[in-house]
Amino acid sequence: MNLQQALLAIGDTRDNELPITGLEVVKEKWLEFYPELERLIDQFIADDTSLTDDQQTILFFGTLLLAELKYSPALEKCLQLFSRSDTFLTPLEAVFGDALTELTPTLFYNVVDGNTQALCNYIVDGHQAMYCKASAIEAVFAQYEAGIIDEFVLSAHVTRWLTVFSALPSLTNSFLLSALADSCIEYQLDDFKSQFISLCDKDLFDEDRFKQDEVKVWNRAGTPKLIESGMIQTQFNVVTTLTAWADDDSEDEELDNLSSEDLEDFDGFDSLMREGGLLANILYDENTIIENSVPVSSLPVVGRNDPCPCGSGKKYKKCCRV
Repeated sequence: MNLQQALLAIGDTRDNELPITGLEVVKEKWLEFYPELERLIDQFIADDTSLTDDQQTILFFGTLLLAELKYSPALEKCLQLFSRSDTFLTPLEAVFGDALTELTPTLFYNVVDGNTQALCNYIVDGHQAMYCKASAIEAVFAQYEAGIIDEFVLSAHVTRWLTVFSALPSLTNSFLLSALADSCIEYQLDDFKSQFISLCDKDLFDEDRFKQDEVKVWNRAGTPKLIESGMIQTQFNVVTTLTAWADDDSEDEELDNLSSEDLEDFDGFDSLMREGGLLANILYDENTIIENSVPVSSLPVVGRNDPCPCGSGKKYKKCCRV
């Protein structure tokens, strides 16, 4: 299979079937393929609605391969690509879907090659990206976790971000301020504790992202860090990761289709009902059902790929449904 055949195979991907052979060919012929990827990025930057479905698929897989191959020459193009509105139903989200929030921290971490200043500048730039800026923040903290930068450098970046996010209140800056507080607590940057707590009185935090009460408590001892938990993959593999996603989605769909009789046989249900389980002490008599029932008409109907009602901006299947 030559490169053009590989691109046809990747672009024609249907029904969540991974184009494994095509991706292997692209990796083998990477230096030949990258100019094509760069051309697609430039076209998307110029007009983010101009790509065909096949081109969008190639852009999706090609960008993820940047993370797998740790292709640092593409850093500038990556930052340009993700310097736009990235909320639900935007053109960028249409291309990257769940990967926009789940994999961009890994992408930035693996492509940046220690150039935290470039990420820092991206984060304070005036473009409309919100989730990708938060991903860049996580990538910088992960570099600290890996020992690539020290606490002095990280603190200098945090000081700059904190100043920018708190100076001009907006929905985006509230989200980013909450994401930054979350990371500072997780990585125990206690020198910033008083500054964040003082901001609690100004109602600047995004309560859906990270609550002010959590800021005031300022304690996440024992929480696994980004690399330790696998949230950022230093050895990223496109096929392995997306295969795992497909398996998770298949399991979710199987559970959605289970009947009440099937659920009674489901191990997870048994574990909830047995002694000590969450449902062990619930008596399913008529009065209990009536007292705790909710009219069906009052329940929100949310599809697996719809935005989560919690307001996170993620798809329901990757947020509160998990």
